[in-house]
Amino acid sequence: MPPGSGSRATASRLRAHRDLGHCTDAEPPGARTPEARSTPRGANYHRRVTVTPGPAFPKPAATFYDEVGGHETFALLTQRFYDGVREDDLLAPMYPEADLEGAQWRLEAFLEQYWGGPTTYSAQRGHPRLRMRHAPFEVTPAARDRWLAHMRAALLSLDLPPLHEATLWDYLERAAHAMVNASGDPGPDGDDRPSPLAPPRGGSLL
Repeated sequence: MPPGSGSRATASRLRAHRDLGHCTDAEPPGARTPEARSTPRGANYHRRVTVTPGPAFPKPAATFYDEVGGHETFALLTQRFYDGVREDDLLAPMYPEADLEGAQWRLEAFLEQYWGGPTTYSAQRGHPRLRMRHAPFEVTPAARDRWLAHMRAALLSLDLPPLHEATLWDYLERAAHAMVNASGDPGPDGDDRPSPLAPPRGGSLL
């Protein structure tokens, strides 16, 4: 072989590889495109990163309190109920005039908390303990029925959707029956209405 012929052959093969689009040993095949090779990999080089968002937090489910209109509904219910109680000769004596406003707030706060609203009642008065709080009062079947009559009228005045009205009424009716703690036997004058006990000092319903 003539001197230098091997070097010339090697150079020819390298030129042929470059002409066919192949890259040299210093740049592995497929490493970067010609455009990418023109941009040096320096401090400003960034790889493209795809960020997949995580699952969204579910919205809290609406409570019965929310579904019926929240505070406004329960405030109106208790206001109309106590409007009837004030005029009732059997129930009114159970509520000292000076405490009627407080009694209305307590019932309102209790119902709001029970149905998923603010927990203000427990924060200010602790556990409801309904039967214990009603123990100082003679709650007879007659008093229960009067209570339910006024509550029914107040509830119907709200014009709630039938399902919500039925749900709320079912609870109120069961609660009223659970509070009965006296038989209501006829008194000495033959009057079958009980004589409600005066609330003890500092005592109040709910």
